[in-house]
Amino acid sequence: MVKIDKEVEVLEYSVVKMGSRVISMHETLQRLYVSKDRAQALELIKADSFINNMEEEINDIAISVFALLSPVASDLRRVISAIKIASELERIGDYAKNIASYIIRNDSINPTVEAYIIQMEEKMVEMLKAAMLCYEEKDVDMAFDIPERDKEIDLLIEECYQTLEENADQQSLRIMLRGSQILRSIERAGDHTINICEHVIYCVKGQHYDFG
Repeated sequence: MVKIDKEVEVLEYSVVKMGSRVISMHETLQRLYVSKDRAQALELIKADSFINNMEEEINDIAISVFALLSPVASDLRRVISAIKIASELERIGDYAKNIASYIIRNDSINPTVEAYIIQMEEKMVEMLKAAMLCYEEKDVDMAFDIPERDKEIDLLIEECYQTLEENADQQSLRIMLRGSQILRSIERAGDHTINICEHVIYCVKGQHYDFG
């Protein structure tokens, strides 16, 4: 029992470390929206391969636990949750990479869109930090609270498109929508963050919960 506890703790620590790396990628994005620093964007893109490697290492540890230690129900949930959360983090890292690639390819973003991007990214980063803390502490109450924050991101994206629609007659559609792809990427990253909360609930309580 001591052996499996130690291995599962190593697994969960690896997931927490992966989460810190992904948070760092999105914090870099917050600076990139302002600086448009090409070199920094390229470094962020390179960091994504490190995230992919971390997910593979987590999967390898999990396979080892399954194969050698025959985990009981509670430990089994911890292992399964670790695998799933690592997968969510990998996707959230992908969105950071994709946004950095967009910034490199495009010289300008519609200022209206950019203002909403900065607000949404800030909320997403706060949400991801909270989700990883709730995983680390196995805090189910926090896991239920965090999804409410995602509604703020959804409201911002709706507000942004409404503002763009109101100004549609003043500028071309192409110019108006510059950077709107980033809005969608942040929104999806938020969705994956909510999934992390669902996995925490499953890990602790053994219940599948869908925040929709």
